[in-house]
Amino acid sequence: MRLPVNKKLLERYATSAPRYTSYPTAIDWVADSFEPLDYAQHLTNAANNSSAPLSVYIHIPFCAEMCLYCGCNVVITRREDRVERYLKQLETEFERVAETGIGRRQVHQYHWGGGTPTHLTCDQIRRVHAMFTKVFTLTDDAEVAIEVDPRVTNQEQLEVLAELGFNRISMGVQDFDPKVQEAVKRVQPKEITVGLVESARKLGIGSVNLDLIYGLPHQSRALFAETVKETIILRPERVALFHYAHVPWMKKHQTAMDMESAPSSEEKIEIFLDSVEAFQDAGYEYLGLDHFALPDDELAVALKNRTLHRNFMGYTTHAGTEMVSFGVSSIGEVDGCFVQNKPVEIDYLTALEGGGLAALRGHKMSGEDCLRRDIILGIMCNGYLDKQQIQERYGIDFDQHFAAQLKALVPMQDDGLVLLHPHAIELTSLGQMFMRNVAVQFDSYFAARQEQGKTGEGTFSKTL
Repeated sequence: MRLPVNKKLLERYATSAPRYTSYPTAIDWVADSFEPLDYAQHLTNAANNSSAPLSVYIHIPFCAEMCLYCGCNVVITRREDRVERYLKQLETEFERVAETGIGRRQVHQYHWGGGTPTHLTCDQIRRVHAMFTKVFTLTDDAEVAIEVDPRVTNQEQLEVLAELGFNRISMGVQDFDPKVQEAVKRVQPKEITVGLVESARKLGIGSVNLDLIYGLPHQSRALFAETVKETIILRPERVALFHYAHVPWMKKHQTAMDMESAPSSEEKIEIFLDSVEAFQDAGYEYLGLDHFALPDDELAVALKNRTLHRNFMGYTTHAGTEMVSFGVSSIGEVDGCFVQNKPVEIDYLTALEGGGLAALRGHKMSGEDCLRRDIILGIMCNGYLDKQQIQERYGIDFDQHFAAQLKALVPMQDDGLVLLHPHAIELTSLGQMFMRNVAVQFDSYFAARQEQGKTGEGTFSKTL
């Protein structure tokens, strides 16, 4: 069923807002609340104060060439010595983190991101995984995931990944149309993607995610519908449908794209609505925001049970998990603190070669931060917030504490986006598309910026 989105709704709600992989968002971290030199102590505290399973993220930044739409922290290189220096210091980082004792806690979510992790050779893949297993132990039901590029990932690499226990694989497609691929400098024939998906499944890698992007040059409703059709034929367990974020003031390489040939704002909305309808008609569950999953996928089941969670790796079933992250620019969360490593490769390497860890900045969560985070995650993950649970957890009168926010939601209820129950806030099916607009009402940092005349334009991506 096509969602009833009209021009009036778009004019009112197609604004800019955070994606809330964390709250507060990284731009709002309070600098003097966290001292980078204390990161090791925070890890020690996390090791001593809990035995709950962890998440671990490893950032492999290398790519052989730059895709013009890319917004990730990447290093473009074909130099083996550069990769070798990075892996040596990544190993050093693991050794120093191990000294804190955090490795005594098991890991139930383990993810490699990039860049292109399969830029590494098979021996290097084994080496990085050995760094991890020397410190940490996986739970029996752990999610072990990796991002791959079909253009550079070969059969031998897949066999190594399967042997090491990787059970989820995510790959970028963006668009199957050759003209679009050429325009964004990512030529990836459909046959390569299809072959990689089939090979992964034959090797027992049981979950496949495909990433698509709309808003790129030369895309149209009709052409992108073909990409969605081809994606559905492949039947990935999960699909991410991202709105392209054009931020050339932050990512200079994006200036090389011909955005005059990109679809208009109105057509992009139609592309998105067409895609939501097509995936739902094909049996996928719309998780909200820009994600879809087959009904028996863990994410879809968690949504039904209202136990879905969100962190720096995206949607997950592991609520409340602390995360230890490794590599340049990586972001983790331990001991009530967010922490980010130095985002520039040479700074990351120099910090580790100098004898310390590579933390650059972070944020110590306040009680109010935690309260608002739980509200925002409830909305963003499950489309439902139990006000009574929040009141009991934090000892507040919800309606009194958030009177202004509830008042702001009344027009959204009138527009059919949200239902304001006496003891709960619930998104409608239409409201799932606008969940960021609902969640941002509880973001005190965003509100403070608005009071300063800052709208979020140019800082955060468009909600639609």
